[in-house]
Amino acid sequence: MTSALRRLALPALLTTLLAGCGSTGPDTYELGEKHIQVDAGKEFRLSVPVDTAMGEWWYLTSPEPDPDVVRKAGKQEEVKADDDAVGSGSGTDSFGFKAVGPGTTKIRLIQCPRGACAGGGDAGGPVTPSPVPSGSPTPQKKYRATIHTFTVTVRKP
Repeated sequence: MTSALRRLALPALLTTLLAGCGSTGPDTYELGEKHIQVDAGKEFRLSVPVDTAMGEWWYLTSPEPDPDVVRKAGKQEEVKADDDAVGSGSGTDSFGFKAVGPGTTKIRLIQCPRGACAGGGDAGGPVTPSPVPSGSPTPQKKYRATIHTFTVTVRKP
C-alpha cells in the first residue's frame, strides 16, 4: 500500500469505526406521545411545533414536574423563516429534561397563541391562560391557550 493510500485509508477507517460509537443524543418525543418511559440518568426532549408568524409560543407551566423524578435541562428553539417577511417562520421548540430517579410525574406544556397567555414565561413565574373579560365572546379554539400533559415514568437503570 502506498503512503498516500494509507493516509486516506486511516481516516476513513476511523470514521467508520466511530460512527457506531457513542450516543446519538437524547430521545425526542412529540405531541402524540403522551405516555413516556425512560431510564434514570437518561436525558430526553419534548418537541412541539411552533408558528412564530402567528405569534405562538410554548412554555413549561405549573405545576412543574416532580424534581425527584425529572429535572429541566433547557429549551431550544429552531425556527426557519417561511419567506423574507420579518417575524415569519415556523419550526420546533424542544424542552430538555433529565430523568433523575424512579417514579412517575407529569410535565405540562402550555401552547400560547398571541395574547392567549399571561404570566412570566421565560422571565419567571407560571404562565397561565389569559382570562376572557366578562361579557366578551369566548375566542375560537385556535386562539385559546392549550395545556398539553405528558406523563413520564422513570425506570431504574
